[in-house]
Amino acid sequence: MKFIQSFILLFLISNSVWSFQVSNSNQAFELGMLAFENQRWTEAQSFFDQWIQTHPTDQEALWLRGQAFQNQRNFDRALSDFSSLLTLNPGYAEALFERGRVRYQLQQYEEAMSDFESFLKTPPGETTRILFKIAPGDNAVSSVTTAQTASEEDAYYHLGLCSIELEEYDFALLYLDEAILLNPSMADFHAEKGRALARLGDNVPAIESFEIALQLDPDHLPAKQGLALVKTGGDAIFQEQLNQVIADSEGNSQTYKQRGFYRMNHQDISGAIEDFSIAISMDPEDSESYFYRGKIYYRQKNWGKAEADFSDAIAIEPENPDYYLARGQSRYVSENLEAAVADFTIVISLDPEFASGFYHRGITYQRMGKLSDACPDLLEAKNLGMDEAGKAREKVCK
Repeated sequence: MKFIQSFILLFLISNSVWSFQVSNSNQAFELGMLAFENQRWTEAQSFFDQWIQTHPTDQEALWLRGQAFQNQRNFDRALSDFSSLLTLNPGYAEALFERGRVRYQLQQYEEAMSDFESFLKTPPGETTRILFKIAPGDNAVSSVTTAQTASEEDAYYHLGLCSIELEEYDFALLYLDEAILLNPSMADFHAEKGRALARLGDNVPAIESFEIALQLDPDHLPAKQGLALVKTGGDAIFQEQLNQVIADSEGNSQTYKQRGFYRMNHQDISGAIEDFSIAISMDPEDSESYFYRGKIYYRQKNWGKAEADFSDAIAIEPENPDYYLARGQSRYVSENLEAAVADFTIVISLDPEFASGFYHRGITYQRMGKLSDACPDLLEAKNLGMDEAGKAREKVCK
């Protein structure tokens, strides 16, 4: 009799525990969602673990748990969840995008590119899907949005990032330009374009890209760092890498140009001239090498050689106002004033918002004694934000 009573009691207890577990399992998804929405990633993952044990093909649970792993920087487990989800549903566009980002973090750049390209070919899913946007390489959650935030420009941006890591900088520029065309207000897009341009040795447009990024976001740290490195030619480690490439006889015109730019900004004038000259001999169609060498000759007060180099740069790239400005300055200091005015006038025609063009034409007119022409130019330069022009006008135009 006691045995039967004990058996009945054990059965009731077991049944109660089983009922409690079933109830817990049924609530696990809702509890996981609540934890997920409050960014309690470990807790959310634990609840989704329970749910997925009994619902291994639940796509939404795999999607959310994958993001929970991603936010814990457990990229291997996130990759596993997104891959399982895509096996169940190859058309789950947002999972393609997120798997691409996870693969980028795992340095699987070619596989990541494949995911981003597939994402671009796949229509986005329901806008009720939750997506936490995280900057590449950063664990900070920047915003919580619907899944449609994983947009075309984001995919092109990440394709650009992967191409930079693969040292395919020309392709990176194509992807980043596409991202910028779709959304020109993203500082990240312009900063990464600057990075790709700097790696190619195209320092002037790289500086422009970094400056655009800083106009959009004055606190954008990568843009600040990139701008500082480009303006100084890179750091010492970068210089050593260039030296090694050249020593191994693997250097091309860009390598010499980059080292020349570094040397120019670290007062190794003869070394910089030598590097730019080699770069020109290897690629006589690269206008920047002439421009930089011309700037060194200008510093040396070798006006004739400076003007010749600036003229060669202009012949290759006749729409660049910086080149005309540089040649005009060289002509000004060598007292070829009429020719200087002609160059500054071209600067203004190419870029009517370029304050320096009006300023330099104004001071050239002033030196020629043409105050009626000088004063309007100096006023225009002042109105465009150039304080130095306002001071000059105070002295010249009273």
